[in-house]
Amino acid sequence: MAKIGLNNFKYSILTEAEDGTTSYAGPKSLGKAIDCKVSIEKYSAELYADDSLAESDYTFKKGTISLTVDEDDDTVFAELLGHEVNAETGEMLRKDTDIAPYVGVGRILTKIVNGVYKYKVEFLPKVKFSEPSQEEQTKGDSIEFKTPTIEGTVNKLSSGIWSSSKTFNTKEEAVAFLNGMMSESSTK
Repeated sequence: MAKIGLNNFKYSILTEAEDGTTSYAGPKSLGKAIDCKVSIEKYSAELYADDSLAESDYTFKKGTISLTVDEDDDTVFAELLGHEVNAETGEMLRKDTDIAPYVGVGRILTKIVNGVYKYKVEFLPKVKFSEPSQEEQTKGDSIEFKTPTIEGTVNKLSSGIWSSSKTFNTKEEAVAFLNGMMSESSTK
């Protein structure tokens, strides 16, 4: 299996009720995908007995996701970070009291398996993004593209689920599945 592509960054606002029911507000595009990195932290415990490893536990603790997109659209970033966009002026206003919502985040990986294209949906059901760093540079002898990166913390749902994935034979099936995961529905 060789991963050869990344596309369809999607997000949806998550509502998680006390009874474990989750619902999403509907899929929205985060921008065109350039790069995605997911790093997972695990609890680690090892018990040695009789001079060897007798028991071990490496369970999910939390994760970090870093997404690079082609455009830092103010309406998208405002929603992901809990900011407000002034309806009259279109200006994004950042306040120190803003709280980013939990969102579901998904993407599609294009891969080749035994000479055949496959499309794998990767979905993180509970992510909270934080304010990105900003880096700009003046145009010099040559032009260098700078693209925005936003980072978030990957959490688990009350059910313990922190990630899901499924592979499809066509991109259309993968896109429909990803959009369906974030449609206005409730699950436990």
